[in-house]
Amino acid sequence: MNTKENLIRNKEYAKAYIVLQRYENLVSIDTALKIGTIFRDLYRPYVESEK
Repeated sequence: MNTKENLIRNKEYAKAYIVLQRYENLVSIDTALKIGTIFRDLYRPYVESEK
């Protein structure tokens, strides 16, 4: 087995780090479906910057 194959085989999958979120400051279900989260604190709307 060559070195390139060893490098590929010895890689780990990415690991996610997720901070626990308190169930407070929530939005309604209808709003959550529109904005993608039930947590008002996590909502960050996309604002396109000028070029």
